[in-house]
This record gives sequence, structure tokens and C-alpha cells, in this order.
Amino acid sequence: MLNMIKLDWLGMKCYHKRFIVIPLTICLYGFFHVATIIPMLVYGMFCFSVNPFAIEEKGKLDNLYLTLPITRGSIVKARFGLSFIMQLIGLVAGIILTVILSSLFYGRTIIYPRTFSADFSSTLLIICGSILLYAILNLSSFPMLFKIGYVKGKFIGYIIPIVFVSVVIGALFVLWSAVAAFQAWLMSAFAWASENAIFVAIILLAAAVLLLASSYVLSQRLYAKREF
Repeated sequence: MLNMIKLDWLGMKCYHKRFIVIPLTICLYGFFHVATIIPMLVYGMFCFSVNPFAIEEKGKLDNLYLTLPITRGSIVKARFGLSFIMQLIGLVAGIILTVILSSLFYGRTIIYPRTFSADFSSTLLIICGSILLYAILNLSSFPMLFKIGYVKGKFIGYIIPIVFVSVVIGALFVLWSAVAAFQAWLMSAFAWASENAIFVAIILLAAAVLLLASSYVLSQRLYAKREF
């Protein structure tokens, strides 16, 4: 599987620069909203992790892979493995950036008063929530991309989920900024979650594991039946 992961990584060489640009761009965004760094990096790394599907189809690599001593199952494992590695890198980078910027900004007025503190409870909940976001995006995208390919499947399996998540995030941000009652409710909900951080984190991680396992099993079955 490691060789297949390496092959996928080398195949998307033309996108490697984006792997560096994404964290730098999000770091700039995080200057204004520190709490969003981790979910934004998870989101960015997920978007980056679908590039092997595009490269595979553009270069007709699927036909090449199937002429090699590589099983369809190993291709699915490698695609998931590469995606998990990217997510791990995104999470680690996000945690480091969040802790650094939070320690620098907390309690100060830089453009606006900074009240976010990257304490254990807050950071744990953000991490687990971000992992659940990744699991949802993975389940909505990977099986479809494995079933009908990137060109045919990117709209249903990739663009629509991305647009939907973007709209939801945008709507939440607008509500947070414009509706005091919603902001108060969200703050109270987060306060309760912080007081029960371990319990909430377990639920979020369990849901994420279930969704990722479902995505993997479904991807294996659909790719095994796919005709080229």
C-alpha cells in the first residue's frame, strides 16, 4: 500500500505547490479568526486529497494501474491512506498554528478584541468536530468518485458537498455576526460542550469513525464493480 500511496503522490506532482500554499493562506485567514484554523486546514487538505482522482482520470492512470500487479482494493486503501496522511499533517499544523496565535492574541485588541483561548477543552472539541467534518465530506465524495470517476462524479460527489458545507458555514457565520440570540445560544452550547469535553469528543470521534468506515466499505464495493 505504501508504494501505491507514493505512486499517487508522485502522480499529482503538478499540485504539490498547493500543499504549501494552503497552510500559508489559512494562516493568514487565521490571523483574523484563530478558532477556524484547524477546521479550515482539514477542509483544505480534504480538497487537496481528491486530486489523485483527477490525475488518475486525466492521465488514464486507472488503465495503467490495472495492468500492474495492483488490486483494486489496494488502490482504494492507498487513496484513503494518502487522504488520512494529509489530514494528519493538516491537524498537526492547525494545532500548532492555533496554539501559537492564540497565545499571542488572547486578551489583546488586534483589529478587534481577542477572546479565543486554545485551552484543552476548546482545542479538543475543535479537533474532533473537524475530524467529523472530514468524515462527512469523505463519505459524500470518495464512494462516488470511485464509482464513476472524477469527471463524471466531481459535481455530485465533490462540488455539491463542498458548496453545501460552504453555504452552511457561511450561514452560521452570518447568524453569529447578525443575530445576538443565535450567538448567545451557540456560546451556551459550546460552554456546555466544554464542560463535558471528553464525553462530547468521544461522540464526535465515534460518529467520524463510523462514517469513515462506511465510506471505505462502500468505496471498496463500488470500485470493485466499476467497469473501465
